[in-house]
Order: sequence, then C-alpha cells, then structure tokens
Amino acid sequence: MKIIFAGTPKIVIETLNVIHASSHEISLILTNEDKPFGRGKKITKPPVKIFAEENNIDFRQPTNLKEEGLLNFLKSKQADLLLVFAYGHLVPEEILNIFKMGALNIHTSLLPKLRGAAPIQRAIINGEKNTGITFMKMEKGLDTGPIYNQEIVTINEEETSESLSQKISEVSSRKILETIDNIEKNNYILTPQDHKLATYAPKIIKEESKINWEKEAAKIVNQINGLSPSPGTYSLLNKERINFFLAECTDVETKGPGILVEASKENLLIGAKDFCVKIKELSRSGKKRQKYESFYNGSRQLFSKEKFLS
Repeated sequence: MKIIFAGTPKIVIETLNVIHASSHEISLILTNEDKPFGRGKKITKPPVKIFAEENNIDFRQPTNLKEEGLLNFLKSKQADLLLVFAYGHLVPEEILNIFKMGALNIHTSLLPKLRGAAPIQRAIINGEKNTGITFMKMEKGLDTGPIYNQEIVTINEEETSESLSQKISEVSSRKILETIDNIEKNNYILTPQDHKLATYAPKIIKEESKINWEKEAAKIVNQINGLSPSPGTYSLLNKERINFFLAECTDVETKGPGILVEASKENLLIGAKDFCVKIKELSRSGKKRQKYESFYNGSRQLFSKEKFLS
C-alpha cells in the first residue's frame, strides 16, 4: 500500500521506522517547516525531515495545506492512505477525500477524551491515571472521526510528558502495521465516538509555565511533570529564574505558599497551599537540567538568603 505520512516531532519516528521497514511504501512525507530552537534560536530541522533525508524519501514542508498546487501534487502521488501523526496542521476535507482508503490519524489520547493539540501534557496536568492511543478515521471535525482501535497506557506517579510520549510511541509502533494491514484488507469495524463525552486538550501557552504556589501541591506536581521537559515550569528565587523538570507530592505540611521548608543536601521542599512539593530535577536559567543532589552541590548558596519563591 502506498502511504503519504504527515508528522513532525520525535514521537512519530519509531512508527515511521516500522512502516518504512515493512512491505508498505511511504511515497511522500509532509512535515513542518524548519524553525528556530533553543536559546540560540538556531534554525532546526524537524525530526521527521531528518528521517526523510536519511532514508531518501520525498518530502514537503508546506506552510499550510491549502497552498496553491499542493492538492494536485498530492493526487499525483496516487497514494492509497494518508497517515497523520502529530503533524501540527489541520487537514482540509478536500485532501482527506483523495485517498481511496481514507485518512488514518494516530491520536495520543483515548478519544473522545482530550481532543486537540496537547493531549499528553493535559493528561498529566489533569491528574489522569490512564491515557492511551487512538487510531481514528479522519473526517472534517477536530478529532471527531470513528475509531479503528485504541490501547490504554498507564500514567505512573512520576510520569512526565517526555516519558509518557516514549511509552505512547512504543505502543504506536507496535500496533501500526496491524492497523494499516486491516485497513488494506477491509478487515475492521469502526466505532463512532460519543461526542457527549468529549473533553479538550488545548495548546500549551507560555503563561502556564509560571508556578503559582498558592495551588494545592498535587496540582503543582502535575503542572511540573506535565510540562517537562518542554516548555518547562519555573519560579523566581532571589530574582533568578529556576526551572523545574520533575517533582513529587509529600505529606509534609506547608509553612505557606512558596516558602522553602527544606533546602538540605537530601531534599528541596517548597510549600504549596496544603503540603510541600519535593523538587527532584531542576536547573538554573541557561544551565543544564540536573538531579537535585547535583544541583545542591553547585548552587547551595542560592538557598542561603531568600527563603521564598515567587
């Protein structure tokens, strides 16, 4: 089967590898444009573009899917199936309609829960115990199409968006050939979504990175872990930005929101509304991420003056 694959970030690479190594043909890859990345704002290729170049697969990076001439170009590929996984663009209905076997979307939640742009981060931020992956037949609406199959993925206590992405990537790469083989053989039953049960996972915005220590400890831990490693979370200590990447809840009572309850070699405990948050991985502005023990050895002087994070 000839497939056009649309995707951008690292999470899709294992799935791409499995398809590329199979009897199916990836005739074209669609991916996002090169964009500035990191502190130096160096123009960086998306992981899927790098994959395409390394494997000599034709690719395009349209700014949007209504570009002049793109529809006819896609038709010229005579592909059977469009496969979309974390692409980053809405696919117009006129493109969905050109594939005789339709369009398959791999969505990183158990639809109809967490439709939208950031289901992995939102699952952790919301305190969910489980999420999953959905193989969905695409239609005009946002993540509203009928479902080929789903698989549950457990969210562990110290799950971050990075570790959860890896788990979902592994499930996708394990299930993808079974799914597209069944589509090719017309061996499937589509299950409509119950739209009344739909919830949404809107795009993460910059303002969500700042920690409000007046929230409950569990909500702050979910925020830190859910936004780790990117865009990350932060607070100010001695007017310096401190970035947080991994945290856990404790049963240590708070002394007030943002107050440093303990900053010893073993523990960094910060008060929230109810209990203390234990910080396990962090960094100073512009520095690499470290486990707290290593951070303390090099930056213990930070905690000697100010005892309040804002």
